[in-house]
Amino acid sequence: MLAEVARTQFKLDRVIFLPTGIPPHKSAPSASSPQRLAMVKRAIHGHPAFQVSDWEVRQKAKVYTVDTLAHFREKHPQDTLFFIVGSDSLKAIKTWKSGADVLRSASFLVAERPGAVWTSIPLALRRQTQKIAAPLMDIASQTLRAHVAAGQSIRYQVPAAVARYIQTHGMYRKAPR
Repeated sequence: MLAEVARTQFKLDRVIFLPTGIPPHKSAPSASSPQRLAMVKRAIHGHPAFQVSDWEVRQKAKVYTVDTLAHFREKHPQDTLFFIVGSDSLKAIKTWKSGADVLRSASFLVAERPGAVWTSIPLALRRQTQKIAAPLMDIASQTLRAHVAAGQSIRYQVPAAVARYIQTHGMYRKAPR
C-alpha cells in the first residue's frame, strides 16, 4: 500500500522492490532469500508499475544500501532514483554504512512509522527527504511472523497470495516440542 501511495503521490514511473539476500544489520532471517523473493513476486503480481529485482539476492553476500544505489545509478544513469524508507529506519541512517552518501544518492521518500513520527526526525533530515502522505500503519514483519507462529490470521495484512505461500510452505510455524 505504501509503495502505491508513494508511486501516485510522487508520480513515479515504477517501483522496484529489492528483497535483501544477506541482511547486514540482522542475524539470519527466518525466511530464505528465495522465499522472500517469491513472496515479493506474489505480493506485487499484476501491478504494471511494480517490479522486483533479485540483484541483492544474487550477490550472495551482505549488500549495503550505498552499494545497491550505486548499482542502480550505473544501470539507469539518466533516471532520478527514489528510495522509499520508514521513518524508523531514517532516524538510524547515521548508523548505516556511508549513510551521508546514501542520502545524497537518491531522493528519500519517507513513510511515517509508529514510534518514529515525522516530527521526531531531526529537522535537517526532514529537509533532505519528503514525507509520503499515507496513513500510519502498524504492521511489522516481526508481528506477522508471531501471528503465524501462534496460529492467528494475517488476512488483510498481507496479500492473499503471500498468505497462501506462507501456509503452503509451513513458514514461521513454531517448532514441535
